[in-house]
Amino acid sequence: MTDGATITKRRIEAAVIASQMNARNHGGDDATAAADWMCAFVLISVKSGADPERAFAAMWENAKAAVSGLWPDQRVN
Repeated sequence: MTDGATITKRRIEAAVIASQMNARNHGGDDATAAADWMCAFVLISVKSGADPERAFAAMWENAKAAVSGLWPDQRVN
């Protein structure tokens, strides 16, 4: 049976691929896809009552932690 971390990685990777394809289909690129995800995270947080600046900071910290934990061979600034 597949463990939770593997399922999470697959889910994230599938969502990233879908975002990349969507961005390219509308004239964007990988940076567009990444910006869409950042905006989505902040929007979900703000709709839940969070301050936009704090939501953005949390998005960045959470993204770094996820990449470091799930894809340790990737560089995170």
